[in-house]
Amino acid sequence: MDLDNYVRFLGGLKLDHSLFRVKTVEANLYGDLNPGKWLDILFFQEKKWLGFDEFLKYYVRQNLDLLHEFKDANYPNMSKDEFLNGIRARLYRTQFGFLTEYHAFLLSKKVFGDHNVTRDFSKDRIGVDFQITHLGVLYNIHIFVDSPRSWHYRTIKSTYRNVESEPGVHVNLPYSLSQGKINSLFFLNNGFGIYREEYLKYLKNEMENNNLNRQIIGVSQSGFIYN
Repeated sequence: MDLDNYVRFLGGLKLDHSLFRVKTVEANLYGDLNPGKWLDILFFQEKKWLGFDEFLKYYVRQNLDLLHEFKDANYPNMSKDEFLNGIRARLYRTQFGFLTEYHAFLLSKKVFGDHNVTRDFSKDRIGVDFQITHLGVLYNIHIFVDSPRSWHYRTIKSTYRNVESEPGVHVNLPYSLSQGKINSLFFLNNGFGIYREEYLKYLKNEMENNNLNRQIIGVSQSGFIYN
């Protein structure tokens, strides 16, 4: 799917922001229960573009027995309906973030050239969402919402997953839900936020001015903030 078709796909999704507040099933989902594995298979390998409800049905069908075991081990006193709603919310949030990352990935291909932007699920698992090679330098891109909570978890990933050991320059590329910032999202008619090309071109300019040889630790309204 090219960028324009992907944006049309995102604009046609039915959103339910109430699911961001449902956090009743938060135990770690490992192995086959990791929704990132199935999103990678669907979107990158099989080129199947499922909406939120379709992905929920697919995921449950693939992992029915494992989900029963997971519930018994972690939430034995939770009702079946409450558990399913918690899983639904968990998958919604995961897929929402994945779709935002994938848009940034496709937009980066447009700005930097298709062959200069790559993605590997094994690296995604440790926190590198995709990589950009520009002017002979490899950049590891980290996508997340520009909020104190997300910055906190970004620090945790750096500490416990040893993500900074991955060769190359590590670049935090957070997106802001507020308007008027360099990293503000553009919101489609259905409310889905996507990266703006201006932000990626700004990143490219920073690379070309040799400003990214230090790890980025934040973003302000005027631009990147460095160590």
